[in-house]
Amino acid sequence: MRAVLQATLALLFILSLSVLLPASSAVADRQPIDEALHWVRLSPHRLVQYDYMMTARVRLLFFWAGKDDVGGGYIRRGVSDDDPRMEFIEVLFGSDPEKAPRAINRWGAGTEVSWHKEAVSPGRPEDITSSAFFGFMKSSTGKSTSEMQSELEREKKQGLHDFTGILSRVEPARVLSLVVPFESSTDFNLHDYDRAEPMMLEHLADSARPVRSLQDSSRCQRSAEFLATVAELVDDAEEGRTAPISRCYVYDAQEDTLTLEKIARVESLTVHLHGPNNTVLLDSTHKNLLQLDFISTHKLTGKKVYFSLYAGTQGPLRGVPVQINYQPNWWFQVVLNLLPQKAVVPESAMVSR
Repeated sequence: MRAVLQATLALLFILSLSVLLPASSAVADRQPIDEALHWVRLSPHRLVQYDYMMTARVRLLFFWAGKDDVGGGYIRRGVSDDDPRMEFIEVLFGSDPEKAPRAINRWGAGTEVSWHKEAVSPGRPEDITSSAFFGFMKSSTGKSTSEMQSELEREKKQGLHDFTGILSRVEPARVLSLVVPFESSTDFNLHDYDRAEPMMLEHLADSARPVRSLQDSSRCQRSAEFLATVAELVDDAEEGRTAPISRCYVYDAQEDTLTLEKIARVESLTVHLHGPNNTVLLDSTHKNLLQLDFISTHKLTGKKVYFSLYAGTQGPLRGVPVQINYQPNWWFQVVLNLLPQKAVVPESAMVSR
């Protein structure tokens, strides 16, 4: 269950972009990027899916005002039947323009593939020898709802909509990343991901843009990327270790440190979500949780990103985030709540890459 805790990545991916550093390019760098693309295109097996509903809140002077069911998404986890060392984590989160205020369309998706030394179960993140990450997001530079609305209006007038794709490869001996912009005449939203993803993968495959590399002998030597790093820290919390606990990781050929700053036991968490006319959308209570507060710090810039999650500690929800909170600034907050779990997704329902 540990890997499904990575919904936090989607929030960071949707709501913030990494600092873009000068790229270095070499023909030799393209081969491992192409291999990473091949891994991402493989379909996982034994897939488990967790679905979430998104609430958005805005601070109005002394209190918060919000709206439930403005979007959502899922976390999927799978292991290849062909090679039990190959683990997949897929995340997709964002706003639904048919429900979000001002029809805001902002979403992001990520697929992380990790190669373990041994079979994934009961493997731990520190046995990862190589990893790849594919990210796809609705691009935005807006820092407020009004700025994002202006971007959407400008795109609509131009008839072109901006997206961004990233493909990375991390190993102890090398770190590579390719970031590619993508303009589309269709304004894809999170419900269109199955159609949009193959287009972005082909765009990355055909791109002649330079590959960024991290050439620093003193850099973080771990092959685990952000997803597995969060998973390792959550495992530590579940096993009774005390905070703070830190691990380095590399994202977009840049080094960061992820710190689990605080661990607190929560006896009960009640969730009430409502739709139009006060319709009850979700009414649930979770018992015996861990509240986990994280800080991600960029090594060069010192920029910090804060997020927290409530994870189950018992039964089928052990290690599963039942609620995720991300607050990028003082006036805006996103909350994701776990919906009643569905059955395992059959292979026939998976996205074909």
